[in-house]
Amino acid sequence: MFEMLTSMILVCFATIYVYAEDSCQSKEGGYDVTVNVRGEPRKEIPEVIAFHAYISKNVIPGAGERLVFDVTKANQGSGYNSNTGVFTCPKTGMYVFVWVVRMVTAEHSTELMINNSVYGSTFLRAKKGDDGSVSGTVVAHVSKGDTVYVRNHSVYAGDGRIHTNVHGKPTFSGWLLH
Repeated sequence: MFEMLTSMILVCFATIYVYAEDSCQSKEGGYDVTVNVRGEPRKEIPEVIAFHAYISKNVIPGAGERLVFDVTKANQGSGYNSNTGVFTCPKTGMYVFVWVVRMVTAEHSTELMINNSVYGSTFLRAKKGDDGSVSGTVVAHVSKGDTVYVRNHSVYAGDGRIHTNVHGKPTFSGWLLH
């Protein structure tokens, strides 16, 4: 009697907390059943990884010189280092990186580097008296621990300065898509 009562309680308990979402009879005559737990589904909060920084002082970079975007406005996930200009990937995934370079009477080519490999490049020639900006965008799969940064072209130093002021700043941003 005790065993039957225990079995009935277990069946009632199981019926209250779980239900069969889908079932169908297999070729062997058995049933395939998917069981889901009732109640509030487990909510996973997505980890946000994103950074945005800008260059605060005019610079004249040499060939292959890394650009240091020294003022960080956002750094969720703590991957960006404003002292070195390097983003060290805290989590493997698909990322978007965007960089903008501003010049006045100058010309420069810049490259987005991932682990010392070129993934994107830009070029802008702002003629005498001209002020211009150029932007680059890269979408790439990056692994935890990989480094990402922007540098002046490895061979061509360019001419003139990368300009920044209240009217426009060179920026470097990145964020985890998935």
